[in-house]
Amino acid sequence: MAKVHLSHLYDCAEEKFWELFFDDAFNQRMFQQGLQFPVYEQLSFEETETEIRRVTHVVPKVGQLPSALKKLVGDQVGYRERGAFDKRTRRFEIDVIPDKAPDRLTVRGTLRCEPVDDGKCRRVFGATVEARVFGVGGLLEKRIIDDLRASYDGAARYANAYLAQE
Repeated sequence: MAKVHLSHLYDCAEEKFWELFFDDAFNQRMFQQGLQFPVYEQLSFEETETEIRRVTHVVPKVGQLPSALKKLVGDQVGYRERGAFDKRTRRFEIDVIPDKAPDRLTVRGTLRCEPVDDGKCRRVFGATVEARVFGVGGLLEKRIIDDLRASYDGAARYANAYLAQE
């Protein structure tokens, strides 16, 4: 099992961050144009007084994969992200279910924001990645963490550029 901790400064208050985070049109543009993911689709969105639940299907842009990983996942790596935002704790709990080999891979994380001076906030994401694949599990975990880091870095850049234009 591997862990990752990512932190990014956003040029907006926490409330604006969550507004963008749950804005489907913004996410369509960010994932497809900003991150160049071939597929981003919101499958469901439900809001109650206490929580927001969202399920998305994503196919990220993936570079060259080592042949051992390519045998496992093929040419395209897609996944469903099931998330629940607790309005009281202001945390978004995430479970990632890969399209291929879902019984061999577990990715779980928590996303939250911290207020920062000058009306900014810091997005903090922590996750555990566990690949139960003999011989290449560690390689797969490292690759997923590298891809998470690149995607979260890109999302922060895109969002801050968008906020600068508002």
